[in-house]
Amino acid sequence: MSQTRAEWRQVTARVASQREHGFGHYWLDLEVPEEFGTPEPGQFVQILLDAGSCLLPRPMSVAGVKSGKRKTLGFLYAPVGIGTRALAALGQGEELSALGPLGRGFPLERPGTPVLVAGGRGVAPLLFAASRLGALGRKAEFVFGARDRRHLVAAEDAATTIKRLGGRLHLCTDDGSRGTRGTVLDVLARIAPEGACAIHACGPHAMLKAVARWAMARGIEAWLAMESVMACGTGVCRGCPMPRSERGRQAFSPGAPSLLGNREFAMCCTEGPVFEARELDWERIH
Repeated sequence: MSQTRAEWRQVTARVASQREHGFGHYWLDLEVPEEFGTPEPGQFVQILLDAGSCLLPRPMSVAGVKSGKRKTLGFLYAPVGIGTRALAALGQGEELSALGPLGRGFPLERPGTPVLVAGGRGVAPLLFAASRLGALGRKAEFVFGARDRRHLVAAEDAATTIKRLGGRLHLCTDDGSRGTRGTVLDVLARIAPEGACAIHACGPHAMLKAVARWAMARGIEAWLAMESVMACGTGVCRGCPMPRSERGRQAFSPGAPSLLGNREFAMCCTEGPVFEARELDWERIH
């Protein structure tokens, strides 16, 4: 099993820029010190604001990394709660605490054509994955679905990125307002050759469950970025359990570090957030 393990650090980060990015979403660029590890696609960072704004940090998937005079991490998010609304209010030069890089990312080296599947704002880590695949010289298929055209956040970013690496972008919406009318599964059925691809997906759990079942029925690898409540991000608080499948329970080693969960449950923050479909019990995931 591929594990992405970078040593995490807690650092003071600085807002390099922040801008609206369509349909109530924001793009945030954070400058971090050089000693902060370079995240892999699928990994996340715990962002903590001043204690007066919110008590717990917010886990944020990394949507891009720029290296240069300063290391800059990009995040795509919607200000929907106390923490993210406070984040959206920050201006250039303001500081916050960042812990990371955390978790297991997408194993983009897996054989077969990479197929990136995004649902709504789950597109964030897949924009990063597409950029990384381009750097590796690999073509990919990019499937991006949402309820309607407004929820295809950053579709233009996806189009630009996938064009640069010579792949194809497939858009779909439930109401047919942009791209194909239908779901990501309808598109997958048309473009994914059995056994000749590896799926990397992020989106709502209902979508990921459908993708997992579709892939397992066809013997296709599917790597899925799950979402959970992650108060600590390091496995200490035990607040992000994911139920293991029978296969996952058999693979679990009794001698594994406690931060990796137990035989029944994996910790989303340390063993994920990216899981291979067969590792989880989808009947117990909602």
